[in-house]
Amino acid sequence: MGAVVVAVLVCAFVIWLVVTEAARPTTKDVGFELISSSRITADFEVTKDPDDVVRCGVEALNENYAVVGYAETTIAEVAPERVVGRTSAHRVEIRTTNQANSAQVVKCWVVD
Repeated sequence: MGAVVVAVLVCAFVIWLVVTEAARPTTKDVGFELISSSRITADFEVTKDPDDVVRCGVEALNENYAVVGYAETTIAEVAPERVVGRTSAHRVEIRTTNQANSAQVVKCWVVD
């Protein structure tokens, strides 16, 4: 009897993990453009549920991979012509303290 209870709890936990992970937004870094020694843009794609409002943190890195800039952007409803499936493309400009050599999304999360 105890083994059955443990098996049910393990199955419930696994299902909860799968559902939770599926609901999280995912990102893909597409590129970046160095504008000046104090600005860079990051291009990325976000895959999310259409009704979710998502906030993404994006960082600029120098040649030593140190963070030299950070910006956050909110992605709410996206125009239908800019969405393929559940994925949309975005560009964020980041001000930097020193020249950056790359930019990347750190994390995106659903805003409550």
